[in-house]
Amino acid sequence: PEERARALNRLFDRTGSAVGGYVRGALLQAAIAGVTSWIVLEIIGVPYPVALALVVALLDLVPLVGATLGAVVVGVVTLFADFPTATIVWTIWSVVYQQIENTVIQPRIQSRAVQVEPFVVLVAVLFGSTLFGVFGALLAIPAAATIQIAIYEYTHYRRSRLEVDRDEEAVDKARSRVAGT
Repeated sequence: PEERARALNRLFDRTGSAVGGYVRGALLQAAIAGVTSWIVLEIIGVPYPVALALVVALLDLVPLVGATLGAVVVGVVTLFADFPTATIVWTIWSVVYQQIENTVIQPRIQSRAVQVEPFVVLVAVLFGSTLFGVFGALLAIPAAATIQIAIYEYTHYRRSRLEVDRDEEAVDKARSRVAGT
């Protein structure tokens, strides 16, 4: 039916927008990781800070383990740059940044990008990664957004159907009253 087709089209359009928002959010998050890494690498004097920051940004796109892998790669480079100082500073900064990224940056960016509450983003990533590993973490936020959109569209559709049914029932009662008099 026409009304159901409109509801499904809204569902698919909103889901597509949510997935696109998720990708844009992930790119923004990776850019933040890359820029902040570049700044820290410049400060501690590690050679090739732009290239290493690009590695961090690209690996940050991999959910769950990407940021850690990027930090380890840069940590190995710091071993040869200025062993005790640069390595210690980079390690402390990486741990602190990853905690901030996982609890503040990612939930805020993704909640705005896919229009899901930050708590739901955290829970979705935890469940997705626990159940299905990296693949689950990658799909957790778009899946949570899709479920939220589907529930909203279903309740909206049901409410509108109930209103139509009530209106039809009222018209039928009015007709029966008119016919009965």
